[in-house]
Amino acid sequence: MTIDISLRELPFLAISAGAAALPAWTDVPPAAALPVAILVAVQIRFSRHVRRT
Repeated sequence: MTIDISLRELPFLAISAGAAALPAWTDVPPAAALPVAILVAVQIRFSRHVRRT
């Protein structure tokens, strides 16, 4: 199994920066906003390789 994590393009990074700053503007707890911002900012790909013997 391979897990690839990479940053997304610029618009997604700007959106995730806004989500990370959300606790400063509202009553949203940082423990809820930061994981969402990270999931928006990164691209996660899972791939499974099957070996034939």
